[in-house]
Amino acid sequence: MDVSPTEVLLSLLLFVVAWVLFVPRLQSWYSRRSRFNSLMAKIPGRKSIPIIGDCYELVSNPQNKFLEIIAGLVKEKGALFRIWIGPFMGSVHISSWKYAEEIFNSNVHIEKSSTYDFLHKWLGTGLLTSTGAKWHSRRKLLTPAFHRAILDGFQEVFVDKSDTLLKILEAKSNQSEAFDIAPYIWQCSLDIICETSMGTKMSIQENVSKEDEAYLKSISFVAETTLYRFLRPWLHPNFIFNLTSKGRAHNNSVKLMHAYSNKVIQSRKKEYLQKLGMKSNGNSEENEDLGIKKKRQAFIDILIEAAFAEGHEKKPILSDEDIREEVDTFMFEGHDTTASAISWTIYLLGLHPETQEEVAAELTEIFGDEKIKSTQKLSELRLLDRCVREALRLYPSVPMIARKIREEVKLGEYTVPAEAELVIHMFYMHRDKEIFPEPDKFNPDNFLPEACEKRPPYAFVPFSAGSRNCIGQKFAMQEAKTVVASIVQKYKIESIQSPQELILLPELILRSENGIKVRLRPRK
Repeated sequence: MDVSPTEVLLSLLLFVVAWVLFVPRLQSWYSRRSRFNSLMAKIPGRKSIPIIGDCYELVSNPQNKFLEIIAGLVKEKGALFRIWIGPFMGSVHISSWKYAEEIFNSNVHIEKSSTYDFLHKWLGTGLLTSTGAKWHSRRKLLTPAFHRAILDGFQEVFVDKSDTLLKILEAKSNQSEAFDIAPYIWQCSLDIICETSMGTKMSIQENVSKEDEAYLKSISFVAETTLYRFLRPWLHPNFIFNLTSKGRAHNNSVKLMHAYSNKVIQSRKKEYLQKLGMKSNGNSEENEDLGIKKKRQAFIDILIEAAFAEGHEKKPILSDEDIREEVDTFMFEGHDTTASAISWTIYLLGLHPETQEEVAAELTEIFGDEKIKSTQKLSELRLLDRCVREALRLYPSVPMIARKIREEVKLGEYTVPAEAELVIHMFYMHRDKEIFPEPDKFNPDNFLPEACEKRPPYAFVPFSAGSRNCIGQKFAMQEAKTVVASIVQKYKIESIQSPQELILLPELILRSENGIKVRLRPRK
């Protein structure tokens, strides 16, 4: 067959274009990949096998063995080691403040790991999962919602919901059998976040609906699924994950949670529009009627006001989707992490009756028989504050966080390559023997002022640290101390499981697989 000169020229042209466009890119990718593999090979780790990498032990065991396996790696390889999640995703794991310090002090290494991409369907790119300009603008917008004056205004809600919890626990205190207190704590905390940050009174504890229970179960399921998926590289692509039974259940859970948060948003939006209408009619009582006083301005009010405000090109600063992703983020982070901290504090006080009685004596000295309404007096509960912090040391609500490394970073004698996933294990960092000589012992004296002054700043980071620290940590501590103090004020707590009997689940939040089993006895 004859080939014309034109066809030859076109073929040569296409070849040249392909070479110019693709070969340099391929060479660049190969060069970066070679550098990545070379640096990862120098970091301690176990032998890798094709396709799976060296995460086979994590994949082949149930998730309740995750912390045990990581503990073995920490013991075997030290405070810095690597795990290959499949053939391409290299993750570096650290469990010492000496390495974490470099990350927390950086304004470069603030991007969340690709693991958080698995949360986008649920949380979108809200404050937890966003990065860059969007994260900075959201952080700036939402910071005023956690001002000290606003938190003081929330104390009344903390006390009211704690009182409701105490009434519900009263029936349990008359039983001889131990019971799991964790679900009651979770319901109380969800009740609190709905009325404070979301400005919507849900009365969840008094009337736990099937919808409420489904929402809480969905959060737990999606959290469990996220770690499950991360450890299985073949489930990373959405189109494959969505075909699995777990993927379909995950998506159904997300739909349920979105419906729940949409109900909260619409309720508050309706009140906001009523408020605007009352203002236009000159009614000066709208703040009192609707509970939207400045001192009690809810987190969601800031979002809704931004949605009605005009930004560039006269478009709303936030869309309805923007509001929902922040509401979903804070509905999760605002109740789940705090409920975890409360539950673990209750557990540890139930294991240590002497400390529990000292806390009860401190409460009597400062509050007497009064309710814990004063935030000033609450701040005087120094022993209780130390107990909560010690609970967060031993059982951090968020046991690990992960970042995406965009530039090479030197950690000790090792260089972590760009594009690596970096996992910071607070659960083990808080158990550093050099910092805490008896790392597994419950010792609130670890948080005496003189002990804290001697400690490196990043040896204890239950709320993360640096520019991406938890925006709601003061809210969480205030709520935790109020709820725990209310329980200790009324009941004696007895925990019936030893730490060795606990089965820990390091999902997005640290949980006990079998709950927190306690007995309660009235103090009077």
